[in-house]
Amino acid sequence: MGPVRRAAVGAVAATAVVGTVAACGAPDSGIAPSLAPHPSSVEASTARIDAAACEATPPSGRIVRSGYGLSYSTGTMTIAVKPDGGAPTCVEFAKSGRADPAVPPDTLLFTFAGDRGEGAQLEFLAVDLAGGTLPWPAGAVARPPGAPITTTVGVSLDGVYFASPSCTLALTTVTDQRAAGRFSCPSAVAQTEDPLNPDDDIAHDDPATAATPPKTAALSGLFVVGR
Repeated sequence: MGPVRRAAVGAVAATAVVGTVAACGAPDSGIAPSLAPHPSSVEASTARIDAAACEATPPSGRIVRSGYGLSYSTGTMTIAVKPDGGAPTCVEFAKSGRADPAVPPDTLLFTFAGDRGEGAQLEFLAVDLAGGTLPWPAGAVARPPGAPITTTVGVSLDGVYFASPSCTLALTTVTDQRAAGRFSCPSAVAQTEDPLNPDDDIAHDDPATAATPPKTAALSGLFVVGR
């Protein structure tokens, strides 16, 4: 059977845990599979835009510290992809996937789609939105609203899927009407598999492929979603 390509944005979201999700990872990547939820009716496209758009400040507002009862059907993710030794490319993807970002048991996953199987996803623990970890240790103090948290970011562009489980995310608003924030990933690693555009014809055991150091890229940008 020859190569078969499937759009992962049509798959049901798998149970995910931040720090191990957002890519079908290479064995040395430490990133395990995470499938994007059902696609929305938004027509997918990959828009190359001015670099300044990737430096924009997302809208700010109230931060509701609950990861449940949220629903966002529209929005964008604007992301700069700068391969090691290369020039950055600023692109924008449209909101895709389920309106409800909750992935049981405890993750929030936002997905965005482009054309040709390109797209991006951003994921973090719901408890981080609440400002801490469970169970609460004695004497613990909740993190202030908007304080940086750890997030997983993955982006598929020009046939390469870069992902990192240790990105920094500063949420600027989270309400039942809108959510937004800025993220930064100093070093994302190219994966051998792309959850946004899987390929069954990858030679996973090819010694030459295994011996080649993976590409890396810096990722940064913002997301804004709403009803």
